[in-house]
Amino acid sequence: LQRRLGLGYGRAAWVIDQFESRGMIGPKDGAKDREILVDLDTVQL
Repeated sequence: LQRRLGLGYGRAAWVIDQFESRGMIGPKDGAKDREILVDLDTVQL
C-alpha cells in the first residue's frame, strides 16, 4: 500500500485500520496476508 500509493507508514496504517473497521478486510494474523472480505461489485467508489 505504501509503495503503490506513495503513502507514508502512518497514513498507510490508518487506511488499513479503516478497511478493517468497515469490514472490508480481516484482522492481522501474524505474517499471513489479511483476508479480503468484499468484492469489487459491492464496493462503491
